[in-house]
Amino acid sequence: MNSGGYYNRPVVDWARQNIRDRVEVRPLFSSRVGRILTYTLLFCVPGGFFVLGLVMLALGAKAKDGVGAAFLFGFLTLIPCGLIAFVAAYVRRGLAKSLDAEGVSGSFGQRFLWGKLYYVDHVTKHYRVDRVSGRIKDNQVELVFEGGKVIIPPLIHDRARVWELIDGMPAKVRDNGAPRARD
Repeated sequence: MNSGGYYNRPVVDWARQNIRDRVEVRPLFSSRVGRILTYTLLFCVPGGFFVLGLVMLALGAKAKDGVGAAFLFGFLTLIPCGLIAFVAAYVRRGLAKSLDAEGVSGSFGQRFLWGKLYYVDHVTKHYRVDRVSGRIKDNQVELVFEGGKVIIPPLIHDRARVWELIDGMPAKVRDNGAPRARD
């Protein structure tokens, strides 16, 4: 199993003892119906222009410029909508889907084994609204592996259980990239 590279045996042993079943990391408000509705709303404007163009074409519109304009506006509004959908998929690719005794599965099928876990990074979110600033400690957890990182977002179902599981792991811990001071 170990090919001479980095191997984190304490975390592998811990995972085999403490993770019996697959632990799903399900973000809140991310149901399949919700995503379908979101993409439908996102693409309804370009779709409306294309439908308008097709209806005008079917009814035999006298002014061909109107049909062409409907298709052109449909195409032009499709570009930002497609870009928004692409950015959403790009952001979602780094999220964890599940944890099991062998490792972590990412949203797009990536697989990260516990033996290649370098450290766990607790990320704090800093925000500023007008003259008021603040921070949310432990906003998200990043599991940094040899082949990349997986993010466990803050708004997930059964957050306390997942966080407790990650906090019990015998791995190096960092806060915003800096090694955590010993208690």
